[in-house]
Amino acid sequence: MTTPRIRFTNLVRQHLPFHKRQPVRLSLLQALAAPLQPLFDRFDLWRSDIRMTLNVTSQVKILEGYLRRKYGQPVAIKIVTYDDGALPVGLEPEGEAQRLDIALDPAEAAPAPEIPLDGEIRDRFGDTDFIVYLPAGTDTAAVTADIERFRLALIRYKIIRN
Repeated sequence: MTTPRIRFTNLVRQHLPFHKRQPVRLSLLQALAAPLQPLFDRFDLWRSDIRMTLNVTSQVKILEGYLRRKYGQPVAIKIVTYDDGALPVGLEPEGEAQRLDIALDPAEAAPAPEIPLDGEIRDRFGDTDFIVYLPAGTDTAAVTADIERFRLALIRYKIIRN
């Protein structure tokens, strides 16, 4: 469902009967309704911001999208969560598409995927659960306030500026 947008000049024309749509009368009524358009545009912006804020959760992609939209950084703000780097295990009934290819010999055709060593990822994350990468020029205090507003209890994070 899309949010209806009101165009007041068109609204006046639609509500005026066709036999009363003389140019002078139509111009006068449209001029009287013209100051309502900027008010509605500001209300529409406020409404979309409130709807966006109400739909934000602590899920990574939703929070990342909220921060990107709010701070005008379409691709620069990035949230990375802790993943232990365990190998995915493909089951035989899933077929060849889910099989993990690991090359034991460099002469083999399939390259080895990047497999982190034990504790390698945990060293990068430290005692945090996710890392927020911010571009230079972004207000760190404001981003911290937004993250604190939506994060779950006992979830720790750190902010790294690029």
